[in-house]
Amino acid sequence: MSTTLRRLECLVAVGEELSFTRAAERLYVSQPSLSAQVRALERDVGAELLERTTRRVRLTEAGASLLEDARRLLAGLDEAMARARRVADRAAGTLRVAYTASVGYQALPLILDELEAQAPELTASASRSWSTRVLDAVRTGEADLGLVREFAPSGALRGELIRREPLAVFASTRSPLARQEVLSFADLEGQAFLVVPHRLAPGFHDLIIRLCRRAGYLPEIIELATPDTREPLLAHLSRHADRVFVGPVSASTTSWEGVVHIPMREPDAEIGLSMVWSAGALTPAVLAAQEAAREVARREGWLTPAHDPAAAGPDSPARR
Repeated sequence: MSTTLRRLECLVAVGEELSFTRAAERLYVSQPSLSAQVRALERDVGAELLERTTRRVRLTEAGASLLEDARRLLAGLDEAMARARRVADRAAGTLRVAYTASVGYQALPLILDELEAQAPELTASASRSWSTRVLDAVRTGEADLGLVREFAPSGALRGELIRREPLAVFASTRSPLARQEVLSFADLEGQAFLVVPHRLAPGFHDLIIRLCRRAGYLPEIIELATPDTREPLLAHLSRHADRVFVGPVSASTTSWEGVVHIPMREPDAEIGLSMVWSAGALTPAVLAAQEAAREVARREGWLTPAHDPAAAGPDSPARR
């Protein structure tokens, strides 16, 4: 028959004190309430646990046996609770970040560096994936914070834009486009666009289509066969002078022989970067990461109008 932890606690107190008066004081309960709990435990067990007289209280053989087991059970419960608290404390001190590939070029390192400076007690880990998978990880609790491009709010997720990043055109050095200092989407008409498949990065994919349509044409699309790595993309561009890739300018930190990147001049030729979290309660680690991201955005001017790309000369970082 089942019983309650409270009844076992009462038995332990009476068995150790051998006095209902002292046991009641120890448990901060009334003596009649304590006696009722012990009687209920005896009914649960089906045996007398205490011998009571007007002068003393003594454990029966069954009571002494149950006392030892109850002590071990209650001690084990205390240890289990303590372990759970330690796990919770460790979890509160960890942050799992999921991010998309292009975020790793610049934004992620800056945010993690700022987080380390602001909250050195936190342990952060980061895993790269595609936008839809990042959002799934945040939604299911596998990640605490996501960093994605062109986030579309949903009921289960919350997001905050932290960067508007200019776009750049990546093309073969043999392309006529490579001779231009700056480009617009109108200049790209007739080029085949290499794009990340819609199922992996719908926001990024749709942004490129939308900006081409705004320029007056529907682009020819070639979905990347190996979108998880950038080397095949750059190798492909170096071999095909009639194909381009449009992506965030921070991706230009990756160089490849035979590939050039050219900034875009249009003010709306930019891609958003958002931090995303679950709609549930925010943990201290997520709050700290949010503050770190906001500080980097403020310091780096990520949400202010971009500088005029026309000012970038042939020897500037924009032309490497």
